[in-house]
Amino acid sequence: MHGTVRSWDDESGWGVLVSPEVPGEVWAHFSAVRTPDPDAFASLDPGETVLFTWEEAEQDGYSYRALRVQQPGDPGTGWDDAEDDEEADVDALSDVRIEFDSDS
Repeated sequence: MHGTVRSWDDESGWGVLVSPEVPGEVWAHFSAVRTPDPDAFASLDPGETVLFTWEEAEQDGYSYRALRVQQPGDPGTGWDDAEDDEEADVDALSDVRIEFDSDS
């Protein structure tokens, strides 16, 4: 969903997002901010428009927490203006197969 950065503190590494589609303010941590370069410093500017997904979770006095945040149209993040879906999360999973040799 689309929202706006209400506040952001680079030193603390978190801020607050708002959207008419969320019934309250959304706490956002820098680790949820997606950047085209994964090694880039993740920061947001107050007043900036962002796309984000959120969950209901108590965090530092806020009832909602951002799961993923990005600027609209950022290339290379693998997420566009469409809503986040379960298939994207499933694609990130891997299968592991463990086999044991029995010599006894």
